[in-house]
Amino acid sequence: MNQPAAAPGGTVDYLPLYRRCRILTFALTWLAYAAYYLCRTNYSIVKGAVAAEFGFDTLRLGTIDTAYLTLYAVGQFVNGVVGDRIGGRLLVASGLFATAALNLTFGLGGGYTLFLVAYALNGWAQSAGWPGCAKSVAQWYAVQERGTVMGFWCTCYQVGSVGSAFLATWLLVHHGWRMAWIVPAVVVGAYALVFLRFQCKSPEGEGLPDVETYFAARSGRAPVQTPDASDRGSWRDTLVVLRSREIWTLGLTYVFLKFVRYSFLFWLPFYMARVLGYKAGEAGYTSVVFDLAGIGGAVFAGVISDRMFHGRRAPIVVVMMSLLAVAAYFYGSVSALGRVPNIAAIAVIGFLIYGPDTVASGAGSVDFGTKRAAAAAAGFVNGLGSIGAAFSGVAIGYVSRTYGWTAVFNLFAPLSLAGALLMATMWNSRARA
Repeated sequence: MNQPAAAPGGTVDYLPLYRRCRILTFALTWLAYAAYYLCRTNYSIVKGAVAAEFGFDTLRLGTIDTAYLTLYAVGQFVNGVVGDRIGGRLLVASGLFATAALNLTFGLGGGYTLFLVAYALNGWAQSAGWPGCAKSVAQWYAVQERGTVMGFWCTCYQVGSVGSAFLATWLLVHHGWRMAWIVPAVVVGAYALVFLRFQCKSPEGEGLPDVETYFAARSGRAPVQTPDASDRGSWRDTLVVLRSREIWTLGLTYVFLKFVRYSFLFWLPFYMARVLGYKAGEAGYTSVVFDLAGIGGAVFAGVISDRMFHGRRAPIVVVMMSLLAVAAYFYGSVSALGRVPNIAAIAVIGFLIYGPDTVASGAGSVDFGTKRAAAAAAGFVNGLGSIGAAFSGVAIGYVSRTYGWTAVFNLFAPLSLAGALLMATMWNSRARA
């Protein structure tokens, strides 16, 4: 570890090391979570090809989704607690290695049972990513900047989803669906080594003062304390998270929000190919508009929550989820009008989904969990949300087969409004350090 420089007057200048680790943490965790998506979104791209080769109907395809998302949800709760004990660095790296191995298994294997088991275990491996990354970011960034920082940081999963969609589509079209699993697995495995080598530990682990104390001292509001290990969470911190009304509200809101997001994420290319008549490549490339627009939504919501609402996360979530209810309800009708209206509708929905999604699962959960239990809070909120996502697989498969796709899109409106009403109960709640 580099040693802090001596400042004028003989005091220790921690700023150079702080700047270095903050930049590394932002960049490496951003790339890590984007890398997770290389081995997640690819399934939605190859779903049609796999169904055609093995004769799977939409219910079987949806069951694979649900198996993945069920273990992903359970893993969020477990890995959130683990992350507060072992630190974000080790948790994220272990998840990356396991994800790479399981995607190789999917790409090299065949048959419904193997796909079901491999993709379900992939869900458990991927569940290490969010709580681990959230823990790392919370350790290095203070409350008053967290909404903006995490607004920009949360673009990782939109960019990762876009990159995955482009890569998987290109591999599917030119090299077949198996390579859409194998190539991303190799990339993720290689990046895991890079992450493990260069990611900083917590400030205390690097011999630096706590982030809140240090930046308060730099502004003249408090003295710098000596480095300690106070950043490690305890069972008491976990219990505080579980008893928090705000954390439960965020988590229950995220159940509805993540049901809608994963329905679009996992089924949009399939819908465009089967219902709108797009070719496989065209459906895959068009679907990336959802995530590209989401980048703007994530940054917008994070900045607004800091600058306009001064750390209150609920107002922007309520507004965007209310508008999402309207946009999702009319998507089926608009998408049938042609390619340009379809692309515009996808962009609006992506913007309105990812804004509240990043606030609820990112800055909001870390704010009310505090940095000591940041991984547990992020894992708990994302875990609850993943229950909604898990139901989306079988639910969309069943509803689309039984009632048609118009019924699917009509379903999203009341779910979005329910989430908006829940968040309205937190309208004046503010972040804790």
